[in-house]
Amino acid sequence: MKLLTLALLLGVLATSCDRRGSVNDTTERVKVEQQADTDVQNENLAAKAEKMEKDLARRHNYYAATEGEYAGDLTVGNSTYKIKFTFARSIPPYLGERVRELSEIENDLNNLFFYIQIVQWHPADPATAVGCRVSNIRPNMEEGSFTIATPDCPNLYTVYLSANGDLNSAGAKANAKALAKSINENKIDVVGRLVGSVQPSTNASRYVFKVSKVK
Repeated sequence: MKLLTLALLLGVLATSCDRRGSVNDTTERVKVEQQADTDVQNENLAAKAEKMEKDLARRHNYYAATEGEYAGDLTVGNSTYKIKFTFARSIPPYLGERVRELSEIENDLNNLFFYIQIVQWHPADPATAVGCRVSNIRPNMEEGSFTIATPDCPNLYTVYLSANGDLNSAGAKANAKALAKSINENKIDVVGRLVGSVQPSTNASRYVFKVSKVK
């Protein structure tokens, strides 16, 4: 009888140990799987952050090539007026070495735009200057163009990047697209000219301008 009791006790203890071992194995397996999932998520986030940083850097390169001050002539009928554009980025590029959070990069992507000031005047009388300032203007980085149409400016401005100052509409568009492609491929880092048109809100006329970078 004593031998039977002892055998039963040993069997219970063995079963209990097996169960504890099984629970420990399961817990350890869950931890390993959770860590593997976490590692995959971190890798995915890191890859996404790297992709976003590259996109942001590409945008900053484009803005850097375009920003500055341009001055030149605006043709109104038989008269020639002066016109000046000033482009300034809303935020500077991030130059630190710290790996940034996705929210930081996304914030920069959402808040990168141009502040633009436009001034026009008669060359014989600079005191006649009129102008406006606008914000939240984002370029079309594929077409190499800007459209400035806001309540802050009474005129509609269509602006194209230019290498040769071609004022012909089709030529200007083709030239702007080629320049934008060169900037995006890091082949050039400075835009020397802009061309485009001004459409007043008071009449149906369209006036062309040609400006060169002065700063």
